[in-house]
Amino acid sequence: MTKDKRNALYWSKLGMKYFKARDYLKAIENFERAVKINPLSSVSWSNMGVAYEKLENFDKEQECCKKAVSIDPLDNWAWYNLGVAYEKLGKSQDSILSYEEAIKIDPQDSATWFNLGRLFKSLGDLKKAMLCFAEVLKINPANIEAKKLLSGLKEDRIQ
Repeated sequence: MTKDKRNALYWSKLGMKYFKARDYLKAIENFERAVKINPLSSVSWSNMGVAYEKLENFDKEQECCKKAVSIDPLDNWAWYNLGVAYEKLGKSQDSILSYEEAIKIDPQDSATWFNLGRLFKSLGDLKKAMLCFAEVLKINPANIEAKKLLSGLKEDRIQ
């Protein structure tokens, strides 16, 4: 890692080190330094959003992730994170739209399909939930949680 403190990548990587160490405040501090140097780093904005999520500051998470997708609308990770933020804020329809954007970009992202299925299940749309969990299993047949949820939903429909 370059030691040039005028380099946004330096601060972003340092932010990730703090994030992995679960020091989310220090992570945010470093991501903020990164975006001061390079305000067009969607990755730094998105990672900062996830750090805010860990601190349960979902409004800031949403703000950072919105910034990330405005910079790079093809960043499925940023859309996924925005979906998580909306979900935490109880904005289910916005969350669905964000997850769907992430899936358009990367249809093989089983984590997004899983979250979308879980969200549909919580909203009582069992048919859509089942479709999502089936997609998860097409991508990752070993996903035990998706198998359990899909099996449970099928049993509920039979009864």
